[in-house]
Amino acid sequence: MENSRPDMPETFQPTTYVWWVITHLGSASLLMPILAVAAAGLWQSRQRAAARIWLLALALAVMITLATKILFLGWGIGIASLDFTGISGHTLLATAVLPVLFSWLLAPDRYRFRLTGASVGLLLAAAVGISRIVLGAHSISDVVVAWLAGLAVSGVTLNALRSPIQRPWFARLLPLVLLFAFGTTTSTYLPTHDWEIRIAMFLSGNDKPYSRQRSMRPARIGQLRSRIAAS
Repeated sequence: MENSRPDMPETFQPTTYVWWVITHLGSASLLMPILAVAAAGLWQSRQRAAARIWLLALALAVMITLATKILFLGWGIGIASLDFTGISGHTLLATAVLPVLFSWLLAPDRYRFRLTGASVGLLLAAAVGISRIVLGAHSISDVVVAWLAGLAVSGVTLNALRSPIQRPWFARLLPLVLLFAFGTTTSTYLPTHDWEIRIAMFLSGNDKPYSRQRSMRPARIGQLRSRIAAS
């Protein structure tokens, strides 16, 4: 879910490799399966209201994120003064999923440990956001907006969880999925960035997507409206 994905180098410097591992913690390839299984676990644990809120809130956040990306990729619409070209999908997913996951799994019957788990998830999500900046995939504004949006999703979900919170046995295995962040293939098997480009090119009719390197132009709402009216 990224609008500017840097190519992964064939050889890694140790520090660069660490940043790639961290950035993979926010990949849809890993977090979407975790979200599906965790939501099923919440449902089975009679936390159905929390599961519904989690899925609906995240779906809304993802749609907004996708819209910001398509507007920039297809029409170059962003906020030049803030270097904003679209919400960071990696940061959004990490902030929306990891705090709920760790809060639910870490001694959920005790509030202080639930709070600790949520804090760990938020810190990991912040690290994912920083990695997107370091790797050149997003700007600071892209990441900050994404982190705040993800915080809203995880916040309303955690608030909806009732105590005591039970956990089905399979939920305890979910953190193991994050170990695939060390592998390039397994953590990037969903080509979400390519899908975003194809959608943007189809809707805009352009042959080439916009990027920071191509131009970071002011929003061209008039042109967008004309295209929509013509269609």
